[in-house]
Amino acid sequence: MGNNQINWSIESLNTLYQISSVINLASTREELLSDFNRTFTRNIGADASIVRLLTDDGWMEIVSSYGIDDTDLKIFQKTPIDGTMFSRTSETIHESTEPFLQEIHTDGKYKIYTIPVRHIVRTRGVINIFSRTPIKFTDETHQLWLKVGEHLGQALEKLDEESDAKQQLIQNERNMIANELHDSLAQTLASVRFQVRVLDEALQPTSEFTTINSIERVEHGLDEAYTDLRELIAHCRIPVEKQGLIPSIKRVVEKFREDTNIHILLQCECDNPDIPGNMEMNVYRIVQEALTNIRKHADAHIVRVLLQCDDDGNFRVLIENDGQGFNMEEIQSDAGTHLGLTIMQERARHLGGSLKIDSNPDEGTRVELNFNYKPD
Repeated sequence: MGNNQINWSIESLNTLYQISSVINLASTREELLSDFNRTFTRNIGADASIVRLLTDDGWMEIVSSYGIDDTDLKIFQKTPIDGTMFSRTSETIHESTEPFLQEIHTDGKYKIYTIPVRHIVRTRGVINIFSRTPIKFTDETHQLWLKVGEHLGQALEKLDEESDAKQQLIQNERNMIANELHDSLAQTLASVRFQVRVLDEALQPTSEFTTINSIERVEHGLDEAYTDLRELIAHCRIPVEKQGLIPSIKRVVEKFREDTNIHILLQCECDNPDIPGNMEMNVYRIVQEALTNIRKHADAHIVRVLLQCDDDGNFRVLIENDGQGFNMEEIQSDAGTHLGLTIMQERARHLGGSLKIDSNPDEGTRVELNFNYKPD
């Protein structure tokens, strides 16, 4: 039945107005979904609601909830798409584009209604409405719920487009910085490296050991600076989004292996964790800095990188080596000269976690990062 055939009641118009206000005022996806759930549930007199969105692997994943306890929520945590978006008529299975009552109960407490979340012809997910008593379902209710699902779908699409545009601007700026570093500082370093190498070769036949040794140390320092700069340039060119924590760590481990020929073992006891890009970057940088310190100072033979996480959102990243180690008291008393370690600690705090460093001379070093992240 078309919307023009419905004489909207004051209650329905008020619901649409409040939903529109929520959508227009929300600045983030999390804020939008949280405010939407609360506002819609209260307006229609339901007990609870959840929003589930379609994932790339064909599941419906909860992204927001209101009024439902953790026990009931776990039942719906991750369900197949065909259990929430499709219904059967005779022998035909078809996608549901209208609200319908599911014969699903949580210990007999709720009737559960499903509203498709759509944008134009694309279905993005569903809203599940939980009610202990049946909701009176009229033509107006039917059209109202469809309209609400469309509004939410449009709002999510708009936020995604804005996020994509923002990420593209960031990526463009990162590419510009990478290009400038390559065309200026990297070229200058390459030129200085070449000149120092020429000087070293020229002085080899006539100079003293001390002079040659000093020049070689300068040459080695320039080589390390050039390598670090090339890594920074390469990382700037990696897309901001969709890197993935495990792929990022695999890249830095593989780069370490190629540059050092040190035996390095990567253990991932984690199933493709999905964390925000800024958190991913901080974890990546901590691992990168730890491996850089090993390459420069540890004289290690074996390195292990371990990534663990659990269903409660607890993450543990361990980087350890069998190198020469160092005196922790000396490092802590002279923290101002060890900027890399200080920055690692700051990154751990930005993650809301902790960074523990254990080391002793000739006993290797152990860097352990712990933090928690669990999507709402």
